Amino acid sequence: MTWLLKSMRLCVKAHLRRSTMLDESSNRKQKKTSKKKAGKAPHFSPDVGDQMFLLASIVESSDDAIITKTSQGIITSWNSGAEQIYGYAAGEVLGKPISILIPPGHVDEVPGILERIKQGESIHHYETMRRRKDGRIIHVSVSISPVKDKKGNINGASTIARDITAEVESRNKAEEQLRTSADRLFLLASIVEYSDDAIITKTSKGVITSWNSGAEQIYGFSAQEVIGEPISILIPPGQTDEVPALLERIARGESIHHYETVRKRKDGKLIHVSQSISPIKDQEGRIIGASTIARDVTAEVAARKQAEEKLAAASQYARSLIESSLDPLVTISPDGKITDVNEATIKVTGIDRDQLIGTDFSNYFTEPEKAREGYQQVFAKGFVTDYALTIRHENGQLTDVLYNASVYKDAHDNVIGVFAAARDVTVQKQASQYARSLIEASLDPLVTISGDGKITDVNEATIKVTGVDRDQLIGTDFSNYFTEPEKAREGYQQVFAKGFVTDYALTIRHKHGHLTDVLYNASVYKDTRDNVLGVFAAARDVTMQQRSSQYARSLIESSLDPLVTISGDGKITDVNEATIRVTGVGRDQLIGTDFSNYFKEPEKAREGYQQVFAKGFVTDYALTIRHRNGQLTDVLYNASVYKDARGNVIGVFAAARDVTARNRVEEELAEQRRRELERLAELEKFQKLTVGRELKMVELKKEIEDLRRENDEYQRKIGQRA
Repeated sequence: MTWLLKSMRLCVKAHLRRSTMLDESSNRKQKKTSKKKAGKAPHFSPDVGDQMFLLASIVESSDDAIITKTSQGIITSWNSGAEQIYGYAAGEVLGKPISILIPPGHVDEVPGILERIKQGESIHHYETMRRRKDGRIIHVSVSISPVKDKKGNINGASTIARDITAEVESRNKAEEQLRTSADRLFLLASIVEYSDDAIITKTSKGVITSWNSGAEQIYGFSAQEVIGEPISILIPPGQTDEVPALLERIARGESIHHYETVRKRKDGKLIHVSQSISPIKDQEGRIIGASTIARDVTAEVAARKQAEEKLAAASQYARSLIESSLDPLVTISPDGKITDVNEATIKVTGIDRDQLIGTDFSNYFTEPEKAREGYQQVFAKGFVTDYALTIRHENGQLTDVLYNASVYKDAHDNVIGVFAAARDVTVQKQASQYARSLIEASLDPLVTISGDGKITDVNEATIKVTGVDRDQLIGTDFSNYFTEPEKAREGYQQVFAKGFVTDYALTIRHKHGHLTDVLYNASVYKDTRDNVLGVFAAARDVTMQQRSSQYARSLIESSLDPLVTISGDGKITDVNEATIRVTGVGRDQLIGTDFSNYFKEPEKAREGYQQVFAKGFVTDYALTIRHRNGQLTDVLYNASVYKDARGNVIGVFAAARDVTARNRVEEELAEQRRRELERLAELEKFQKLTVGRELKMVELKKEIEDLRRENDEYQRKIGQRA
């Protein structure tokens, strides 16, 4: 246990001893007084009767209980003081044993006292407890003396008892308070002794008077090394003026809280400490010294310094980013004053930073009130996005901008201002105006549609094709202006679902009833964050194309040659009546089936249309169509690819020429020629066999010439038919 804890204990013991000594001193005085009284022989005046009356009056009027009892403890006298203290009247107790006043637990006390009295002892100021008539237990201080007869024989005892219940309770309370104070002092001493913080006391002159184990740990000095030494032994060079200033403040009654400074350890190492210093006062309230609680915060200071350096670096990095931004950036206080700007803001306004800071943000716009409403919205809602304003340069030049702004807060989450970034949209605005001019110049009806199918904008061509003004069109249902509203609705819903539609056929109805067939190409359009805002749709008037298509269809249907269109995967997409006749299969059954299914040689048919897709065309490609009743038709196909408006191949168009009759004629002519050639061969053979018969030879030559002419005629006819 250190000297501090021991000294506090000694202090408590001394206080308790002093209290005991006072009580003993008081008892000794009372004993001396009683001895004097006891030892002094009674003085009787000549009038013994008067003296006895006086004594009886004293006994009777005393506030103390004065009782006499026999050697056996039987009560023989009982004064009014006894009645007051114990509650019994004399008639109730005379002749009764003294034990009626003894509470349980004290019954063994009376025999012992009577035994001492019989031996001639007197008992002075004996504190004990007695029971009143009402049963209440009281504390009494009794003095008991032997009563002797004329011969000096002890024949009883006299008791003087005083009710000290109040004094005992007061004393007990005082003792309890003293014990509590002692416990508290011991607790405080333990707290001080075992604290990790350095707890030091010093005089008004700065001389160390106490030093706990925490101080030993922090500063490296033991208590024996520093008590009686000046506190300046802990002060590093360059800070010696600090102590007098601190002591001066303490002398004025000031307390110093969480004062950070540097102190020197025993090993010379400098440490950072956080100190709280308070004045110490004596019982009269005079300042007699100071107590210091110090905590080693070296690690915390290093961490804080590192954090501050990181913060400074981050701040510098953030400032570099801000200054390198091409967008004007500004911070605004709650009262609308500019608190900081970047270089881009200086350029766009033409005003220096020092002149901008502290002025109204709204001063630099073509619409100051709108600018004011903008930053007020930020404080109210926390942010604004794409807030349109126009900055006015000091030379009058205007810059259209979109502001994105949000509040920024301190470490306690309190809003301290607005950070606003402006994006220059002057070029975008000019481009938008140019785009608007293009839109208006378009001969095609153009329209934008919101997510709920409402028209949000139209061009002049849309106004003309519907006969309805722009103001009346905007905000109405897009589907209202078509012969098939439900189909129109399904169309723009497809765009929102898939992102686009192409060649979506609709018919616009003019308010006067005139109809316009159109093909819509439409796609979604988005904001800068890729959020879909609506649909942009362009309609191409295909009324004339449809008429041309109908005319072309009539020509196709009137053709005697089988005509067919084939998709990229070899499926039939359309046929004419001649194809239906040559196959014996209805149009609906043909469309969607494999083109190659209707030929004698399916694989050759498949190779044929694949050649068209590969080369772009084929000519006189021979195939044989099989009718469903088994009839065969020889055909020659001429085919080529066909494309959409963007030049993309979408299929093959093939026309078949029926060559069955021609093939028969060719076969018949070939047969005839074969026979003639056989005859010619026989004649030539005959000629060889009849050499010597000149006439016959002439005739044969003539016949040969005739056959040759007939053969030439045959070749001519074949050429004509081909």
